Amino acid sequence: MSEANKREEAVQDCDECGKRAVKIWRINKGHRYCSTCYARIFKRRMCPACGNFARLPRNDPNAVCRLCQSHSPCVRCNKTDYEIGKMTAYGPVCKVCAPYFNKPRPCGLCGKPSIWLSRVHRLGIDVQVCPQCGRQDHAPCETCGRYRLLMEAPDGHRLCKKCLEQGEVPCPKCGEKMPAGYGKRCQKCYWKALLEKRIQMDCASFSSSEMAQHFAAFGKWLGHKIGENKAASTIHHYLAFFIKIEHQWKSIPTYNALLTYFGPLSLRRVLLPMRWMEEQKLVVRDAKAKKEESESRRIAVILGKLPKGSQESIILDGFHKKLLARLNAGETTLSSIRLALTPALALLQIAAKMQCLPPNQKVLDVYLRHRPGQRAAISGFVVFLRDEYQVDIVLPKANTGKAQRQRKKQLEAEMLELMKEAGSGNDFLHRWLSVALAYFHELPKSVGQSVQDDNITTNEDGSLTISWHNQKFWVPIPSL
Repeated sequence: MSEANKREEAVQDCDECGKRAVKIWRINKGHRYCSTCYARIFKRRMCPACGNFARLPRNDPNAVCRLCQSHSPCVRCNKTDYEIGKMTAYGPVCKVCAPYFNKPRPCGLCGKPSIWLSRVHRLGIDVQVCPQCGRQDHAPCETCGRYRLLMEAPDGHRLCKKCLEQGEVPCPKCGEKMPAGYGKRCQKCYWKALLEKRIQMDCASFSSSEMAQHFAAFGKWLGHKIGENKAASTIHHYLAFFIKIEHQWKSIPTYNALLTYFGPLSLRRVLLPMRWMEEQKLVVRDAKAKKEESESRRIAVILGKLPKGSQESIILDGFHKKLLARLNAGETTLSSIRLALTPALALLQIAAKMQCLPPNQKVLDVYLRHRPGQRAAISGFVVFLRDEYQVDIVLPKANTGKAQRQRKKQLEAEMLELMKEAGSGNDFLHRWLSVALAYFHELPKSVGQSVQDDNITTNEDGSLTISWHNQKFWVPIPSL
Protein backbone atom coordinates (compact mmCIF):
# COMPACT_ATOMS: atom_id res chain seq x y z
CA MET A 1 0.00 0.00 0.00
CA SER A 2 1.38 3.44 -0.96
CA GLU A 3 2.00 6.25 1.57
CA ALA A 4 -0.80 8.30 0.00
CA ASN A 5 -3.25 5.46 0.49
CA LYS A 6 -2.14 4.98 4.10
CA ARG A 7 -2.66 8.68 4.82
CA GLU A 8 -6.06 8.56 3.17
CA GLU A 9 -7.00 5.52 5.24
CA ALA A 10 -5.91 7.31 8.44
CA VAL A 11 -8.33 10.20 7.81
CA GLN A 12 -11.54 9.54 9.73
CA ASP A 13 -14.79 11.35 10.51
CA CYS A 14 -15.35 13.03 13.85
CA ASP A 15 -18.42 11.52 15.49
CA GLU A 16 -19.25 14.83 17.17
CA CYS A 17 -19.16 17.32 14.28
CA GLY A 18 -19.04 14.91 11.33
CA LYS A 19 -16.09 16.59 9.66
CA ARG A 20 -13.10 14.78 8.21
CA ALA A 21 -10.12 14.88 10.58
CA VAL A 22 -6.52 14.09 9.77
CA LYS A 23 -6.09 13.00 13.40
CA ILE A 24 -8.65 11.87 15.93
CA TRP A 25 -7.70 13.57 19.15
CA ARG A 26 -9.63 11.42 21.59
CA ILE A 27 -11.77 8.29 21.57
CA ASN A 28 -14.09 8.06 24.55
CA LYS A 29 -16.54 5.14 24.88
CA GLY A 30 -16.18 4.37 21.17
CA HIS A 31 -16.94 8.01 20.22
CA ARG A 32 -14.29 9.82 18.13
CA TYR A 33 -13.46 13.50 18.67
CA CYS A 34 -11.40 15.85 16.50
CA SER A 35 -9.13 18.47 18.11
CA THR A 36 -11.77 21.21 17.97
CA CYS A 37 -14.52 19.09 19.51
CA TYR A 38 -12.13 17.69 22.09
CA ALA A 39 -11.28 21.19 23.33
CA ARG A 40 -14.97 22.14 23.37
CA ILE A 41 -16.36 19.00 25.04
CA PHE A 42 -13.57 17.96 27.44
CA LYS A 43 -12.99 20.51 30.21
CA ARG A 44 -10.40 20.44 32.95
CA ARG A 45 -11.95 19.56 36.30
CA MET A 46 -11.44 17.32 39.29
CA CYS A 47 -11.87 13.53 38.85
CA PRO A 48 -14.64 12.36 41.24
CA ALA A 49 -12.77 9.10 41.86
CA CYS A 50 -9.14 10.05 42.59
CA GLY A 51 -9.37 13.85 43.11
CA ASN A 52 -6.78 14.68 40.45
CA PHE A 53 -7.44 17.18 37.69
CA ALA A 54 -8.06 15.86 34.19
CA ARG A 55 -9.95 16.79 31.02
CA LEU A 56 -13.35 15.17 31.37
CA PRO A 57 -16.52 15.42 29.22
CA ARG A 58 -18.66 18.28 30.47
CA ASN A 59 -21.96 16.47 29.80
CA ASP A 60 -21.04 13.47 32.01
CA PRO A 61 -20.70 14.46 35.70
CA ASN A 62 -19.79 10.86 36.67
CA ALA A 63 -16.91 10.57 34.18
CA VAL A 64 -13.54 9.61 35.65
CA CYS A 65 -10.01 10.07 34.37
CA ARG A 66 -8.19 7.53 32.23
CA LEU A 67 -6.10 6.31 35.16
CA CYS A 68 -9.22 5.49 37.15
CA GLN A 69 -10.78 3.87 34.10
CA SER A 70 -7.78 1.57 33.79
CA HIS A 71 -8.38 0.39 37.37
CA SER A 72 -11.93 -0.70 36.50
CA PRO A 73 -12.45 -4.40 35.65
CA CYS A 74 -12.89 -5.42 32.02
CA VAL A 75 -16.58 -5.10 31.22
CA ARG A 76 -16.53 -8.43 29.36
CA CYS A 77 -14.34 -10.80 31.39
CA ASN A 78 -14.11 -8.87 34.73
CA LYS A 79 -10.31 -9.07 34.65
CA THR A 80 -8.70 -6.47 36.95
CA ASP A 81 -4.98 -6.63 36.20
CA TYR A 82 -4.83 -5.95 32.47
CA GLU A 83 -3.75 -3.53 29.78
CA ILE A 84 -6.58 -1.55 28.25
CA GLY A 85 -7.25 -2.62 24.71
CA LYS A 86 -10.23 -0.38 23.97
CA MET A 87 -12.54 2.13 25.62
CA THR A 88 -16.09 1.15 24.71
CA ALA A 89 -19.46 2.73 25.43
CA TYR A 90 -19.81 0.18 28.26
CA GLY A 91 -16.39 0.81 29.80
CA PRO A 92 -12.80 -0.40 29.34
CA VAL A 93 -12.01 -3.83 27.93
CA CYS A 94 -8.75 -5.76 27.88
CA LYS A 95 -6.78 -6.47 24.72
CA VAL A 96 -8.15 -10.01 24.56
CA CYS A 97 -11.77 -8.85 24.64
CA ALA A 98 -11.27 -5.73 22.51
CA PRO A 99 -11.88 -7.46 19.12
CA TYR A 100 -15.37 -8.51 20.24
CA PHE A 101 -16.36 -4.84 20.24
CA ASN A 102 -15.09 -4.18 16.70
CA LYS A 103 -17.54 -3.59 13.91
CA PRO A 104 -17.46 -6.42 11.35
CA ARG A 105 -15.60 -5.44 8.18
CA PRO A 106 -15.16 -7.38 4.93
CA CYS A 107 -12.08 -9.58 4.51
CA GLY A 108 -9.66 -8.30 1.88
CA LEU A 109 -9.58 -11.73 0.16
CA CYS A 110 -12.86 -13.57 0.60
CA GLY A 111 -15.08 -10.59 1.39
CA LYS A 112 -16.77 -12.20 4.41
CA PRO A 113 -17.41 -9.79 7.32
CA SER A 114 -15.28 -10.46 10.39
CA ILE A 115 -14.19 -8.72 13.60
CA TRP A 116 -10.80 -10.53 13.53
CA LEU A 117 -9.08 -8.78 10.64
CA SER A 118 -5.27 -8.52 10.49
CA ARG A 119 -2.39 -8.29 8.03
CA VAL A 120 -0.36 -11.47 7.45
CA HIS A 121 3.00 -10.34 6.10
CA ARG A 122 4.48 -13.86 5.87
CA LEU A 123 1.98 -14.65 3.09
CA GLY A 124 2.77 -11.40 1.26
CA ILE A 125 -0.76 -10.12 1.86
CA ASP A 126 -0.91 -6.32 2.30
CA VAL A 127 -4.64 -6.17 3.13
CA GLN A 128 -6.48 -7.09 6.29
CA VAL A 129 -7.84 -10.65 6.09
CA CYS A 130 -9.98 -12.92 8.27
CA PRO A 131 -8.39 -15.74 10.32
CA GLN A 132 -9.41 -18.37 7.76
CA CYS A 133 -7.61 -16.59 4.92
CA GLY A 134 -4.69 -15.74 7.18
CA ARG A 135 -4.09 -19.42 8.01
CA GLN A 136 -3.75 -20.79 4.52
CA ASP A 137 -0.36 -22.29 5.41
CA HIS A 138 -1.68 -23.98 8.57
CA ALA A 139 -2.66 -27.67 8.72
CA PRO A 140 -2.50 -30.61 11.16
CA CYS A 141 1.07 -31.68 11.90
CA GLU A 142 1.78 -35.17 10.55
CA THR A 143 3.40 -36.17 13.86
CA CYS A 144 1.48 -34.53 16.70
CA GLY A 145 -1.72 -33.71 14.81
CA ARG A 146 -1.86 -30.12 16.11
CA TYR A 147 -3.22 -27.46 13.74
CA ARG A 148 -0.19 -25.20 13.30
CA LEU A 149 2.07 -23.44 10.84
CA LEU A 150 3.88 -26.28 9.06
CA MET A 151 7.34 -26.56 7.57
CA GLU A 152 8.68 -29.21 5.27
CA ALA A 153 11.08 -31.73 6.80
CA PRO A 154 14.07 -33.20 4.87
CA ASP A 155 12.10 -36.44 4.36
CA GLY A 156 9.19 -34.55 2.79
CA HIS A 157 6.83 -34.64 5.78
CA ARG A 158 5.10 -31.44 6.86
CA LEU A 159 5.70 -30.85 10.55
CA CYS A 160 5.19 -28.08 13.05
CA LYS A 161 8.23 -26.19 14.34
CA LYS A 162 8.50 -28.15 17.62
CA CYS A 163 8.27 -31.59 15.98
CA LEU A 164 10.74 -30.54 13.26
CA GLU A 165 13.36 -29.16 15.65
CA GLN A 166 12.97 -31.45 18.70
CA GLY A 167 11.47 -34.67 17.34
CA GLU A 168 10.41 -36.99 20.19
CA VAL A 169 10.86 -35.92 23.81
CA PRO A 170 10.00 -37.61 27.15
CA CYS A 171 6.56 -36.79 28.58
CA PRO A 172 6.98 -34.57 31.69
CA LYS A 173 4.23 -36.56 33.44
CA CYS A 174 4.94 -40.24 32.72
CA GLY A 175 8.34 -40.16 30.99
CA GLU A 176 7.13 -42.00 27.87
CA LYS A 177 8.37 -40.81 24.48
CA MET A 178 6.04 -38.41 22.65
CA PRO A 179 6.17 -35.89 19.76
CA ALA A 180 7.45 -32.52 20.99
CA GLY A 181 4.37 -30.86 19.56
CA TYR A 182 2.18 -32.42 22.26
CA GLY A 183 3.52 -29.87 24.71
CA LYS A 184 3.29 -30.53 28.47
CA ARG A 185 1.95 -34.10 28.37
CA CYS A 186 1.37 -37.06 26.08
CA GLN A 187 -2.02 -38.16 24.80
CA LYS A 188 -2.42 -40.85 27.47
CA CYS A 189 -1.76 -38.39 30.28
CA TYR A 190 -4.08 -35.86 28.65
CA TRP A 191 -7.03 -38.25 28.47
CA LYS A 192 -6.37 -39.53 31.97
CA ALA A 193 -6.37 -36.00 33.38
CA LEU A 194 -9.47 -35.10 31.38
CA LEU A 195 -11.32 -38.18 32.68
CA GLU A 196 -10.41 -37.31 36.28
CA LYS A 197 -11.53 -33.72 35.73
CA ARG A 198 -14.89 -34.73 34.28
CA ILE A 199 -15.48 -37.29 37.04
CA GLN A 200 -14.79 -34.57 39.61
CA MET A 201 -17.19 -32.20 37.84
CA ASP A 202 -19.94 -34.83 37.69
CA CYS A 203 -19.51 -35.82 41.32
CA ALA A 204 -20.53 -32.26 42.28
CA SER A 205 -24.02 -33.07 40.93
CA PHE A 206 -24.75 -35.52 43.78
CA SER A 207 -26.16 -34.46 47.14
CA SER A 208 -24.91 -37.57 48.97
CA SER A 209 -21.24 -38.46 49.33
CA GLU A 210 -22.07 -42.18 48.95
CA MET A 211 -23.44 -41.78 45.42
CA ALA A 212 -20.56 -39.45 44.53
CA GLN A 213 -18.11 -42.15 45.64
CA HIS A 214 -20.00 -44.77 43.62
CA PHE A 215 -19.86 -42.60 40.50
CA ALA A 216 -16.15 -41.88 40.99
CA ALA A 217 -15.45 -45.60 41.38
CA PHE A 218 -17.47 -46.34 38.26
CA GLY A 219 -15.57 -43.68 36.27
CA LYS A 220 -12.23 -45.17 37.31
CA TRP A 221 -13.43 -48.67 36.39
CA LEU A 222 -14.72 -47.37 33.05
CA GLY A 223 -11.30 -45.92 32.22
CA HIS A 224 -9.63 -49.30 32.78
CA LYS A 225 -12.39 -51.14 30.91
CA ILE A 226 -12.67 -49.14 27.68
CA GLY A 227 -9.69 -46.77 27.86
CA GLU A 228 -9.34 -43.25 29.26
CA ASN A 229 -10.00 -41.55 25.93
CA LYS A 230 -13.35 -43.25 25.31
CA ALA A 231 -14.29 -43.08 28.99
CA ALA A 232 -13.63 -39.32 29.09
CA SER A 233 -15.87 -38.87 26.03
CA THR A 234 -18.77 -40.96 27.41
CA ILE A 235 -18.71 -40.53 31.20
CA HIS A 236 -21.28 -37.70 31.07
CA HIS A 237 -23.80 -40.04 29.37
CA TYR A 238 -24.14 -42.16 32.52
CA LEU A 239 -24.55 -39.25 34.97
CA ALA A 240 -28.34 -39.05 34.53
CA PHE A 241 -28.71 -42.77 35.40
CA PHE A 242 -26.87 -42.38 38.72
CA ILE A 243 -28.74 -39.15 39.56
CA LYS A 244 -32.09 -40.92 39.05
CA ILE A 245 -30.93 -43.68 41.39
CA GLU A 246 -29.98 -41.11 44.03
CA HIS A 247 -33.31 -39.28 43.77
CA GLN A 248 -35.28 -42.53 43.99
CA TRP A 249 -33.34 -44.57 46.59
CA LYS A 250 -30.39 -42.43 47.84
CA SER A 251 -28.15 -45.49 47.25
CA ILE A 252 -27.73 -48.48 44.91
CA PRO A 253 -30.97 -50.57 45.22
CA THR A 254 -31.58 -54.22 44.40
CA TYR A 255 -31.68 -55.51 40.84
CA ASN A 256 -35.44 -56.13 41.00
CA ALA A 257 -36.04 -52.51 42.10
CA LEU A 258 -33.95 -51.21 39.20
CA LEU A 259 -35.76 -53.54 36.81
CA THR A 260 -39.21 -52.41 37.96
CA TYR A 261 -38.35 -48.68 37.84
CA PHE A 262 -36.33 -48.51 34.62
CA GLY A 263 -37.53 -51.58 32.70
CA PRO A 264 -35.41 -54.07 30.70
CA LEU A 265 -35.04 -51.77 27.68
CA SER A 266 -33.65 -48.84 29.70
CA LEU A 267 -31.28 -51.12 31.59
CA ARG A 268 -29.91 -52.43 28.30
CA ARG A 269 -28.93 -48.84 27.47
CA VAL A 270 -26.71 -48.69 30.59
CA LEU A 271 -24.97 -52.04 30.25
CA LEU A 272 -21.62 -50.76 31.53
CA PRO A 273 -22.96 -49.30 34.81
CA MET A 274 -24.95 -52.50 35.38
CA ARG A 275 -21.87 -54.61 34.68
CA TRP A 276 -19.87 -52.51 37.15
CA MET A 277 -22.57 -52.95 39.82
CA GLU A 278 -22.52 -56.70 39.30
CA GLU A 279 -18.72 -56.91 39.50
CA GLN A 280 -18.76 -54.88 42.72
CA LYS A 281 -21.49 -57.17 44.16
CA LEU A 282 -23.82 -54.17 44.54
CA VAL A 283 -26.60 -55.92 42.60
CA VAL A 284 -27.27 -59.54 41.71
CA ARG A 285 -28.83 -60.14 38.31
CA ASP A 286 -32.11 -62.09 38.35
CA ALA A 287 -32.65 -63.57 34.88
CA LYS A 288 -36.13 -64.85 35.75
CA ALA A 289 -37.29 -61.47 37.04
CA LYS A 290 -35.86 -59.76 33.97
CA LYS A 291 -37.73 -62.12 31.64
CA GLU A 292 -41.00 -61.69 33.57
CA GLU A 293 -40.68 -57.90 33.54
CA SER A 294 -39.98 -57.94 29.82
CA GLU A 295 -42.99 -60.18 29.18
CA SER A 296 -45.23 -57.94 31.31
CA ARG A 297 -44.26 -54.87 29.31
CA ARG A 298 -44.81 -56.66 26.00
CA ILE A 299 -48.26 -57.79 27.20
CA ALA A 300 -49.07 -54.17 28.12
CA VAL A 301 -48.13 -53.12 24.59
CA ILE A 302 -50.47 -55.76 23.10
CA LEU A 303 -53.37 -54.64 25.31
CA GLY A 304 -52.77 -51.01 24.37
CA LYS A 305 -53.09 -51.59 20.61
CA LEU A 306 -56.89 -51.58 20.73
CA PRO A 307 -58.96 -48.40 21.30
CA LYS A 308 -59.68 -48.04 24.99
CA GLY A 309 -63.32 -48.73 25.85
CA SER A 310 -64.08 -50.36 22.51
CA GLN A 311 -65.88 -53.71 22.33
CA GLU A 312 -62.82 -55.54 21.03
CA SER A 313 -60.74 -54.05 23.86
CA ILE A 314 -63.27 -55.27 26.45
CA ILE A 315 -63.18 -58.78 24.97
CA LEU A 316 -59.37 -58.88 24.99
CA ASP A 317 -59.20 -57.56 28.58
CA GLY A 318 -61.59 -60.28 29.68
CA PHE A 319 -59.45 -62.93 28.03
CA HIS A 320 -56.38 -61.41 29.71
CA LYS A 321 -58.02 -61.58 33.17
CA LYS A 322 -58.87 -65.22 32.60
CA LEU A 323 -55.25 -65.95 31.68
CA LEU A 324 -54.04 -64.08 34.78
CA ALA A 325 -56.24 -66.28 36.94
CA ARG A 326 -54.56 -69.33 35.42
CA LEU A 327 -51.18 -67.70 36.07
CA ASN A 328 -51.99 -67.18 39.75
CA ALA A 329 -53.05 -70.81 39.94
CA GLY A 330 -49.68 -71.85 38.51
CA GLU A 331 -51.22 -73.29 35.35
CA THR A 332 -49.44 -71.04 32.82
CA THR A 333 -46.60 -68.51 32.40
CA LEU A 334 -46.31 -64.90 31.28
CA SER A 335 -44.69 -66.05 28.08
CA SER A 336 -47.65 -68.31 27.31
CA ILE A 337 -50.04 -65.44 28.07
CA ARG A 338 -48.26 -63.20 25.57
CA LEU A 339 -48.31 -65.95 22.94
CA ALA A 340 -52.07 -66.42 23.51
CA LEU A 341 -52.88 -62.69 23.41
CA THR A 342 -51.03 -62.06 20.13
CA PRO A 343 -53.33 -64.13 17.86
CA ALA A 344 -56.38 -63.02 19.89
CA LEU A 345 -55.49 -59.38 19.12
CA ALA A 346 -55.10 -60.16 15.40
CA LEU A 347 -58.44 -61.98 15.31
CA LEU A 348 -60.22 -59.09 17.03
CA GLN A 349 -58.70 -56.58 14.61
CA ILE A 350 -60.03 -58.60 11.65
CA ALA A 351 -63.42 -58.88 13.36
CA ALA A 352 -63.53 -55.08 13.86
CA LYS A 353 -62.84 -54.52 10.16
CA MET A 354 -65.55 -57.02 9.21
CA GLN A 355 -67.90 -55.41 11.79
CA CYS A 356 -68.52 -58.75 13.41
CA LEU A 357 -67.94 -58.61 17.18
CA PRO A 358 -67.56 -60.91 18.97
CA PRO A 359 -65.76 -62.91 16.26
CA ASN A 360 -67.73 -65.73 14.67
CA GLN A 361 -66.80 -68.77 12.59
CA LYS A 362 -66.47 -66.72 9.40
CA VAL A 363 -63.89 -64.38 11.00
CA LEU A 364 -61.95 -67.36 12.35
CA ASP A 365 -61.85 -68.99 8.92
CA VAL A 366 -60.55 -65.78 7.33
CA TYR A 367 -57.86 -65.50 10.00
CA LEU A 368 -56.69 -69.11 9.66
CA ARG A 369 -56.70 -68.87 5.89
CA HIS A 370 -53.99 -66.22 6.11
CA ARG A 371 -52.26 -67.59 9.21
CA PRO A 372 -52.73 -71.36 9.32
CA GLY A 373 -49.76 -71.79 11.64
CA GLN A 374 -51.64 -69.96 14.45
CA ARG A 375 -54.30 -72.66 14.81
CA ALA A 376 -52.94 -74.01 18.08
CA ALA A 377 -52.20 -70.55 19.50
CA ILE A 378 -55.77 -69.29 18.88
CA SER A 379 -57.45 -72.34 20.39
CA GLY A 380 -57.58 -70.88 23.93
CA PHE A 381 -59.28 -67.72 22.71
CA VAL A 382 -61.80 -69.75 20.72
CA VAL A 383 -62.75 -71.65 23.90
CA PHE A 384 -63.03 -68.32 25.75
CA LEU A 385 -65.43 -66.96 23.10
CA ARG A 386 -67.62 -70.06 23.32
CA ASP A 387 -67.75 -70.05 27.13
CA GLU A 388 -68.07 -66.32 27.82
CA TYR A 389 -69.98 -65.04 24.77
CA GLN A 390 -71.78 -68.24 23.65
CA VAL A 391 -70.43 -67.82 20.12
CA ASP A 392 -70.98 -70.75 17.77
CA ILE A 393 -67.35 -71.11 16.79
CA VAL A 394 -65.06 -74.14 16.49
CA LEU A 395 -61.58 -74.76 15.22
CA PRO A 396 -61.59 -76.47 11.81
CA LYS A 397 -60.03 -79.90 11.74
CA ALA A 398 -56.38 -79.81 10.91
CA ASN A 399 -54.61 -82.33 8.78
CA THR A 400 -51.66 -83.58 10.69
CA GLY A 401 -48.33 -83.51 9.00
CA LYS A 402 -48.05 -87.29 9.05
CA ALA A 403 -51.47 -87.75 7.45
CA GLN A 404 -50.69 -85.16 4.77
CA ARG A 405 -47.42 -86.85 3.92
CA GLN A 406 -49.15 -90.24 3.73
CA ARG A 407 -51.87 -88.87 1.43
CA LYS A 408 -49.23 -87.22 -0.78
CA LYS A 409 -47.44 -90.55 -1.15
CA GLN A 410 -50.68 -92.30 -2.12
CA LEU A 411 -51.53 -89.65 -4.73
CA GLU A 412 -47.99 -89.76 -6.07
CA ALA A 413 -48.22 -93.55 -6.49
CA GLU A 414 -51.54 -93.21 -8.32
CA MET A 415 -50.08 -90.58 -10.66
CA LEU A 416 -47.14 -92.84 -11.48
CA GLU A 417 -49.54 -95.71 -12.31
CA LEU A 418 -51.57 -93.44 -14.60
CA MET A 419 -48.40 -92.19 -16.32
CA LYS A 420 -47.29 -95.79 -16.91
CA GLU A 421 -50.74 -96.65 -18.26
CA ALA A 422 -50.44 -93.81 -20.83
CA GLY A 423 -54.11 -94.08 -21.61
CA SER A 424 -56.27 -91.77 -23.71
CA GLY A 425 -59.88 -90.76 -24.02
CA ASN A 426 -62.25 -88.75 -21.84
CA ASP A 427 -62.42 -91.35 -19.06
CA PHE A 428 -58.63 -91.45 -18.64
CA LEU A 429 -58.47 -87.62 -18.70
CA HIS A 430 -60.94 -87.28 -15.81
CA ARG A 431 -59.13 -89.97 -13.80
CA TRP A 432 -55.88 -88.03 -14.31
CA LEU A 433 -57.52 -84.73 -13.33
CA SER A 434 -58.94 -86.27 -10.13
CA VAL A 435 -55.49 -87.31 -8.93
CA ALA A 436 -53.55 -84.27 -10.28
CA LEU A 437 -55.90 -81.67 -8.77
CA ALA A 438 -55.80 -83.46 -5.43
CA TYR A 439 -51.98 -83.73 -5.53
CA PHE A 440 -51.07 -80.22 -6.75
CA HIS A 441 -53.97 -78.15 -5.35
CA GLU A 442 -55.40 -80.31 -2.51
CA LEU A 443 -58.85 -80.37 -4.09
CA PRO A 444 -61.25 -83.29 -3.55
CA LYS A 445 -60.97 -86.11 -6.07
CA SER A 446 -64.58 -85.58 -7.01
CA VAL A 447 -63.65 -82.29 -8.69
CA GLY A 448 -61.71 -84.03 -11.43
CA GLN A 449 -64.61 -86.37 -12.16
CA SER A 450 -67.34 -83.70 -12.19
CA VAL A 451 -65.55 -80.90 -14.07
CA GLN A 452 -67.15 -80.17 -17.42
CA ASP A 453 -65.19 -80.45 -20.67
CA ASP A 454 -65.91 -76.75 -21.40
CA ASN A 455 -63.89 -75.85 -18.30
CA ILE A 456 -60.79 -77.73 -19.50
CA THR A 457 -58.33 -75.69 -21.63
CA THR A 458 -55.22 -77.06 -23.33
CA ASN A 459 -52.22 -74.69 -23.19
CA GLU A 460 -49.55 -74.24 -25.88
CA ASP A 461 -47.07 -76.44 -23.98
CA GLY A 462 -49.64 -79.23 -23.65
CA SER A 463 -50.48 -78.57 -20.01
CA LEU A 464 -54.08 -78.14 -18.86
CA THR A 465 -55.92 -75.28 -17.14
CA ILE A 466 -59.07 -76.20 -15.18
CA SER A 467 -61.73 -73.61 -14.28
CA TRP A 468 -63.58 -74.41 -11.06
CA HIS A 469 -65.75 -72.04 -9.01
CA ASN A 470 -64.28 -68.93 -10.71
CA GLN A 471 -60.72 -70.10 -10.04
CA LYS A 472 -58.13 -71.52 -12.44
CA PHE A 473 -55.89 -74.49 -11.63
CA TRP A 474 -52.92 -75.68 -13.67
CA VAL A 475 -52.04 -79.39 -14.05
CA PRO A 476 -49.37 -81.04 -16.21
CA ILE A 477 -50.03 -83.62 -18.91
CA PRO A 478 -49.51 -87.30 -18.01
CA SER A 479 -46.18 -88.27 -19.57
CA LEU A 480 -43.11 -90.23 -18.48
